[in-house]
Amino acid sequence: MNQDLCQEVSTETIELSLEDWLKQQAITTDYQLRYVLAHAEDGVVWGHFEVESGILETSKQAFPEYDFPTLRLSTLQQCRIFGEAGEVLLWNINGKWRSRLILQSQVSELLEQEKIGLIPESQILWGTQGKANGNFTLLSDGSQGLKYAAPITGITFSQDKQKQYRPLRLEVHHYFYYDQDGVARIFLSRLVSLTKEKIYES
Repeated sequence: MNQDLCQEVSTETIELSLEDWLKQQAITTDYQLRYVLAHAEDGVVWGHFEVESGILETSKQAFPEYDFPTLRLSTLQQCRIFGEAGEVLLWNINGKWRSRLILQSQVSELLEQEKIGLIPESQILWGTQGKANGNFTLLSDGSQGLKYAAPITGITFSQDKQKQYRPLRLEVHHYFYYDQDGVARIFLSRLVSLTKEKIYES
């Protein structure tokens, strides 16, 4: 089923410039993927592509006063470029970089043919307060002091310190199929978008 949904992406030029490779995958004539979420040896890196200019901005660039990790190939473990139109996943296996692409157009076709099913999930992310800068919001959570910068703005936070609320969501799609025994199995998941829940306070 993976073969029906995924396309292999070449990583031949990734050693020359990680940022150029990411840009090449994110912005094409067929689709534009705005968000980057990378897991590295020294932490998590969020990124945002300006589709019109092609500029990639990371959480470290948005808030240089904080010790956020740098997006670089030498410490990278896994990276996802994603948006409503699809997702590119980059990962390293046995010292070799691999990558695959999922397009929403292909997903929609398989859903219509009832070859696969979809389970949407809205994951709650940390952050009960924040301040925006450009395309990013610096989020912190309660008294724990946990800080990170996510590529989203316009988030409404609760002003009531007794009713802390986390409005940021990471939208994830899980794809499943029924095997020969009629058992539903999730075979693939992808990131879709960042969203924010509106706060309604009395």
